[in-house]
Amino acid sequence: MFSKGNLYDVLIVGAGPAGMMAAYRAASFSEGGRRILLLEKNAEAGKKLLLAGSGQCNLTHAGKIDDFLSHYGRQGRFVKPALLHFTNADLVQFFSQRGLPCHEREDGKIFPQTYQSRDVRRLFLQALAEKKVELRYQQNVREIHLGEKLFQVETENHSFQTRKLILTTGGQSYPGTGSAGDGFRLAERLSHTITPLAPALTPVYVRDFALASCAGISLPQTPFVLWRGGRKIASYRGDLLITHGGLSGPGILDSSRDFQKGDTLSLLFGSEERLLEILREKGGRELRKMLSEKMGLPQRLAETLLSQAGISPQRRGCDVTRDERKLLYHNVLQPTFEIARLGNFREAMVTKGGVALSEVNRQTMESRLVPGLFFAGEILDVDGDTGGYNLQFAFSSGFLAGEASREE
Repeated sequence: MFSKGNLYDVLIVGAGPAGMMAAYRAASFSEGGRRILLLEKNAEAGKKLLLAGSGQCNLTHAGKIDDFLSHYGRQGRFVKPALLHFTNADLVQFFSQRGLPCHEREDGKIFPQTYQSRDVRRLFLQALAEKKVELRYQQNVREIHLGEKLFQVETENHSFQTRKLILTTGGQSYPGTGSAGDGFRLAERLSHTITPLAPALTPVYVRDFALASCAGISLPQTPFVLWRGGRKIASYRGDLLITHGGLSGPGILDSSRDFQKGDTLSLLFGSEERLLEILREKGGRELRKMLSEKMGLPQRLAETLLSQAGISPQRRGCDVTRDERKLLYHNVLQPTFEIARLGNFREAMVTKGGVALSEVNRQTMESRLVPGLFFAGEILDVDGDTGGYNLQFAFSSGFLAGEASREE
């Protein structure tokens, strides 16, 4: 038996960025006493949000919203209606109007002016309280049953009924925050297809990595190529970071959705023509200094690559033999690394895969299979680049789902 107290107009599962925005927007149409319930499995909301931008919360990115579409891999068409409906400018205004101005860095990333994720969460919780959203913690949803007109949502200790249901449970990345893939199981039981799941925005671990001594070196806007079975798959350019076990940095993280174990990556520090030109011009200079000054390689990295190629870093350019020039080009200017593995879900920033987009109306975020069921955020098969794109989609899709849930 259900009392009126257990019946809600809209119920949202998951109090992350998408869920809090969806609840806020749904409650913005609370005329006539509409009841909105937000359930969270943890003892607090937004645990993963607190980690965003290393705790500084990279909310979104600057620029025209149309330019965002290329930052979601093959899913740009799907995300377009949500992003256009609630843009990056709208998001900045949302925070500013509520007393939390935003700051745009030189690289285009936008943060709260305080650079504190906790301030973003605090703002949302205040907004939800003002809209009289009922927020219940430690409510792990176990089952969802679909009735003729109502959803029945079962947690470990409670049962609720709702006319509209929004799933914003996140993916599987950073499982310690509660993102354990629960929503995928629930969506499957509601007849939805879950595309293959994998870590995304994740570092690369290299087989027999020999550059551990160079860990911490950054390589800005470096071109690199992905190879598979001897065939060139794609070319990229981005900021790279050498780690103790391989490669990371935005360029690697953003393109990691394309990588597989056994692929190889070639970094492109310079052309053979440029190498010959420098050897002629600066023949009396040591190779390590020549590569650093004229090719832009950090000297410590140049020394390490030269030593691994069997060439003395102190060797002068004019003394380099023809065979050594080949080694310089292939081993120093275009070093190649075999991918031993990608980072796991504990390291990945987001999840690749999720609820199949063909089963979701991109204009409303409503299921095409189950009327009254909506999805938003990382539970969907959408993974964006670093730089605020994933949070923007979470907020935008949550906003759109919350708004669409008011329709009868």
